[in-house]
Amino acid sequence: MKKNILSIAGLISLSIFTSCEEFLDRAPMTEITAKDYFKTASDLETYSNGFYQTFLSASIDDVGSDNVSISTNSNTMYTMLNSNGISSSNIGGWDYKDWEKLRGINYMLNNIHPDRMDISLEDLNHYVGIAKFFRGNYYYDKVKNYSSVPFYNTAMDATSEDLYKASDPRTLVVDSVMSDLEFAADHIKPAVGQRTRINQYAALALLARVGLHEATFRKYHTDLGLTATANTYFDKAIEACERIIGSGQFAITGSGAQDYRALFCSPKLRENKEILLFLECDQAMGKGNNSHTVLGEYWGLSRSLMESYQMTDGSGFNPVNQDGSIKTYPELFKDRDPRLAETFAYPGFNISPEIAGNMPYRPKITYGGLIQLKFYPRETSQRFGWNMDYTSLPLFRYAEILLIYAEAKAEKGTLTQADLDKSVNLIRNRVGMTNIRMSPNVLEDIRRERRVELACEGFRLDDIKRWAKGELLGQKPQGIYIRQFGAFDVTGDNIPDIAILPDPSDLSSISGLPEDIKASLVKEYLKDGNGKETSIYLSDTDGKTGYIEFHTSKNRKWDNKFYFSPIPKRQLQLNPNLIQSPGWEND
Repeated sequence: MKKNILSIAGLISLSIFTSCEEFLDRAPMTEITAKDYFKTASDLETYSNGFYQTFLSASIDDVGSDNVSISTNSNTMYTMLNSNGISSSNIGGWDYKDWEKLRGINYMLNNIHPDRMDISLEDLNHYVGIAKFFRGNYYYDKVKNYSSVPFYNTAMDATSEDLYKASDPRTLVVDSVMSDLEFAADHIKPAVGQRTRINQYAALALLARVGLHEATFRKYHTDLGLTATANTYFDKAIEACERIIGSGQFAITGSGAQDYRALFCSPKLRENKEILLFLECDQAMGKGNNSHTVLGEYWGLSRSLMESYQMTDGSGFNPVNQDGSIKTYPELFKDRDPRLAETFAYPGFNISPEIAGNMPYRPKITYGGLIQLKFYPRETSQRFGWNMDYTSLPLFRYAEILLIYAEAKAEKGTLTQADLDKSVNLIRNRVGMTNIRMSPNVLEDIRRERRVELACEGFRLDDIKRWAKGELLGQKPQGIYIRQFGAFDVTGDNIPDIAILPDPSDLSSISGLPEDIKASLVKEYLKDGNGKETSIYLSDTDGKTGYIEFHTSKNRKWDNKFYFSPIPKRQLQLNPNLIQSPGWEND
């Protein structure tokens, strides 16, 4: 039994010096020991550099949440929602490839001995702080997935009995995470000018992010029995935000939609004062990304997200015109928050005018017609193919800090108009939106602003979970409204571009169009030539009009156990001391 457990845990033969080629040139593998290696600041820097590639990644989508209408990528949350097809018997995760990442961090922390090192205390604490930053981030992801997990602060080996330990309580793991992050925030050097390396402000940002998440999770998930302790974590989030704000190092940059856009599709972000930490992609460095895929390659955005954006005067969006008709695609973008057209592909958007000429983009109707534009590299000189998009991607930015600050204070009941004016309203002012005012609904206003400002940056699913709003995920996602079968304009030039038709044999609704227009139409059908349903249908009962919906999510249903993922049954068999995730105990 012990041998099997160790093979699953992946703690037998981890090579701990995979990021230390320079040292390997100096000493044979058989002679490498921590005593030989961890001697100088340079040694710690070289070793900790390996953490960046392992743990740092940027999100460019909200797949898994209600911000997305449909995704062709495999996704655990959608599989659970659409078919409840996930169980402890078929779930992945928790294997050695995952847990061995932790061992690399703990090995470094366990083998730092100042008495035999040539290093200043300041440098020593800086690199210890970096290791603890990554461990804190690693473990809070575990908490979000499973709630209670074993906490290891030592690098386990094949003889350790702790490999069989029980899951530690959520409270212990979270307290350990916060301790790591507080040390990191107090000891990592500021180094603001770099922005590509972990600095003090990135550590404070992670502390604030985790503090808000844990506080709201404890507040709204009353079944945990931790509601009374929520304010402790709100306070930690607020304090971390205040340290960042008070530093004077950061600001909401620019004025207008183009400066909002610059955060997500610029080749360089080093000089942008809104950036605390970013992932640099550069052709000369041979490091790229796949941000071009956001434009209709694997997913679409939802009607729900689109309708969250206000009108330019600060009023709510109404999908119905004064004459009672539902707004067309071009009408959706009229007089809206400028961030809408920076997040969704807007009528008339041209992918490559210098190459394709005047050929506006036609949104993918099988993805609902609401297609993500945010993060798409606008210049053809930035797009060269798979993993060859050369735009830098934000990891922590100042707008998130201001939103955390406002939300935490609103949750505590201590928010003032002055707080709003130095946080959320700075974000809105950049794009010319009116100020949020104190009101009984101010928390909902802040949540809406968070959804809009941080759309497609990977926060939405976590937000829904921590607010205990899982029922939002159970709603059927929708795309644009189709008034009738036939052709319609999506580029804003009043010339039909796309047609929705019952099937390939029924072209009656476009028969009166000029031949050149008919030939140029992108045609989508509700049934194929064999009478089989395609991926989409229309929401109205007659099936001839309505919002685009998707057969794959037709029976979507929420269950509260979906707030967590199950621990694989195989792991529970190997280590019966583990505690299964809440709600999955009888799976």
